[in-house]
Amino acid sequence: MEPGEFNRYRYAVCACGQPHHGTFAAEDCKRSVEESVASATDEILIASVFPDLRTRRQLLRSVGAATLLAALGDILPLGTLRALAQERAPLEKKDINVGFLAITCATPLVMAKEKGIFEKHGLNVALQKIPGIGLIRDKMINGELDVSQQVMPVAIATSAGAGGNVVPAKVLTILNQNGNSLVLALKHKDNRDPRNWKGFRFAVPFDQSHQALQLRHYLAEAGLDPDKDVVYRVVPPSEYVSNLRVGNIDGFLGGEPGGQRAVVEGVGFIHLLSRDIWENHPCCSVTATDAWIRQHPNTFLAVFRALVEAGLYSSAPENRAGMAEILARPEYINAPANVIQQVIGGRFADGLGAVRNVPDRIKFDPFPQYSMAVWLSVQMSRWNMLPADIDHKRLAQTVMLAVDAKKILAQQGVDVPELKFGTERILGKEFDSNEPDQYLRSVRRAN
Repeated sequence: MEPGEFNRYRYAVCACGQPHHGTFAAEDCKRSVEESVASATDEILIASVFPDLRTRRQLLRSVGAATLLAALGDILPLGTLRALAQERAPLEKKDINVGFLAITCATPLVMAKEKGIFEKHGLNVALQKIPGIGLIRDKMINGELDVSQQVMPVAIATSAGAGGNVVPAKVLTILNQNGNSLVLALKHKDNRDPRNWKGFRFAVPFDQSHQALQLRHYLAEAGLDPDKDVVYRVVPPSEYVSNLRVGNIDGFLGGEPGGQRAVVEGVGFIHLLSRDIWENHPCCSVTATDAWIRQHPNTFLAVFRALVEAGLYSSAPENRAGMAEILARPEYINAPANVIQQVIGGRFADGLGAVRNVPDRIKFDPFPQYSMAVWLSVQMSRWNMLPADIDHKRLAQTVMLAVDAKKILAQQGVDVPELKFGTERILGKEFDSNEPDQYLRSVRRAN
């Protein structure tokens, strides 16, 4: 750790007469000596878990030390992480298989491979391109993949036992936010009102995906019955455009570059971006089963470090130049670089005659929030994919990479930001993740 590094973020002199350097401010401090020592230890912990100075600084500036510690603590106990970080024990497994989907959401995984970030952390990663979400989920569950890209709700669904056995899983990091579009066939250019979409056939990548849940919510807000008025077809992302071209579907909500390809190839237009429904929504995540994490704690920590670094690298605008050419290669997305550039650069044609400039069309911030998971699990209950009486907040705490606020408060003597169970804004309406059952009662239809 660079001398005085944490002082740049916080420095205060406490009423107890002691200077508190770094991570935790001393305002109204009533901590014991032991708690003060723990605070200093956690400064060392952050530096040990993220030894790269630039990565550490970016994390502290973007999420803060308390949130970062909270995010670390739920996957493995902080005491275990301290030991692992300081001992630098050998990795249980250096050769690992990581599954990914051929969409721009996978950018941090590809950059981690191409820029030597996995290798820097002692990992020899084989990236395996998998065509669909159901298959990549099954490969993770049966152990063919060590960790894998998943749409966010998959870890929630497997941990809750939706549609089968309970398979506890964790969201290590969020791969991306936004990065999807709702696309319609060109024949619907003059039919932009969703109230007129009864009988439409939509492609989604998976029944339990944020795409399907956002689409259902969008249709319901327009007054349609998403279960009765439209038809859903589960289609791999690589096949969206071909299905649109031959008339098998009227539209799709899915990851890029599917939407931009539809525009470039003249078969569809972008009705709206997924961020227009839910700004900064989580899209794909990197997920591992709890069993794999317990069996490979040192390898997990190396993977976690690498993915956080790769997410931050991908987020930086100065690193976006040249990404499209890498992602376009056959072993990755296998799409024209100019199409991918319109997604990651944010300047794009919408198929309606306009050129839009949306810099955050796709983002790659790695840390999740509880409120994201709560909205998704509530929607799954709303549409009978999860039991109605599930504890949505507890499920979020179990799955997401964060720790219970009370636990952190007790252990560290600091306040965890309320944003952990904060609000999300979907279609202009506020969703309070502290009151999931109240929301669910307000939207549930009579049986």
